[in-house]
Amino acid sequence: MNFIWWIPDITQVNSLNFDLNLVRIFEAMMSHRSVSGAAVALHLTQPAVSNALKRLRALTGDPLFVRTRYGMEPTQFALSASESLVEGLRLIRLGLDRAAPFDPASTNRRFRLLMTDAGEVVFLPYLMPLLRAEAPGLELKVMQLPVGRYLEALETDEADVAIGNLQATAGTLRLRRLFDETYALLCRKGHALTEGSGDERSALERFLAQDQIVVRPPNSTEPLLEVIARANKWSLRRTLDVPHFMVLASILAQTDLVAVVPGLVARELAQRAELAVLPVPFDVPSITIRIGWHGRHQADDGHRWLRQRIVAIMADRHRAVV
Repeated sequence: MNFIWWIPDITQVNSLNFDLNLVRIFEAMMSHRSVSGAAVALHLTQPAVSNALKRLRALTGDPLFVRTRYGMEPTQFALSASESLVEGLRLIRLGLDRAAPFDPASTNRRFRLLMTDAGEVVFLPYLMPLLRAEAPGLELKVMQLPVGRYLEALETDEADVAIGNLQATAGTLRLRRLFDETYALLCRKGHALTEGSGDERSALERFLAQDQIVVRPPNSTEPLLEVIARANKWSLRRTLDVPHFMVLASILAQTDLVAVVPGLVARELAQRAELAVLPVPFDVPSITIRIGWHGRHQADDGHRWLRQRIVAIMADRHRAVV
C-alpha cells in the first residue's frame, strides 16, 4: 500500500507528501518499542524499518523514539501524535475492509467483542474452533467493560458486538435474542446436597447452611444471589469472593463449598471437573441473553457473517443442554 497522505503544517513537518507506510512503521514502533520487534510484526527487515524511521524523523524534525535501558521509548511528540495517527490508520483499514467483498477464508479483519467472564466460559470454547476452521485470519479481541458502558462502546465504535443481558433502548442499538438463561447450584459430586440423607430440613434451609463462593466480576452488577438474599432477609455464609468463574471448578471439586452460577456456566464447568449441577432451591428469574450491535454495521457483510455464526452456535449449544 503506497498512499500519499495530506498532512497540514505540524511543528514544521518537512514534507506534505507523507507515505502512509510510514504510519504503519510508527504504529509498530509504538507497540513493540524496538526496531527488531517492529520488523518481525510487519514482516520486514530491520534495515527497512531503520530507514523508514530515519525518514519519519526527517519529516517531523523529531527523534520520535530514543534508546533507553528499557527499549526505544517514544518522545513527547510521538506520544502526542500517536492517538491520531494510529486511529487514522485504523479507520483507513476499516474502510478498505468494509468496502471489499467479505470472504471468511481470506479475511484478516479484526472484531471487538464485549462480554462478561461468564460469557467467555460459555461462548469462546465453541466460537473459536469454528472461526479457526472458517476464518483462520480473522482476529477477535474480547473486551470487558461495565454493562452500563456497552451502549456507549457500540455507539463510539469502541466495540463491534456485545453479548449479555442487554436491554432494548431507544436509538441505534440492534438486538437479537440468543436464549433465556436460568441459574443452577454447583458443588462437588458426593456433596451432602446431592444425597438424600434423611435431613429433615427443607432444601432451602440446607442450602443456606452451606459455605458459599460468590463470584463478583469487577465490571458486572451485584451478584443475583445477594440481591435475592437481601430481599428475603436470608443470611448467606460467604466463605470466598472471587472475580472470575474459571477458578470455581478446581475449588469446588476439592471442597464442600457451593456456588450459584448461570446454568450454562455450571454445565460447562461440570465438564472440566467432578462437579454436580443441581437446581437452586428458590425461585430465580431467568435472564434473556442477547447479541447487540450498532445500526451502522447492519449491512456490513463481515459483521453479519460473525453475528450469524454466534447466533447459530449459541442456539445449538442451548438446545444441547435444555
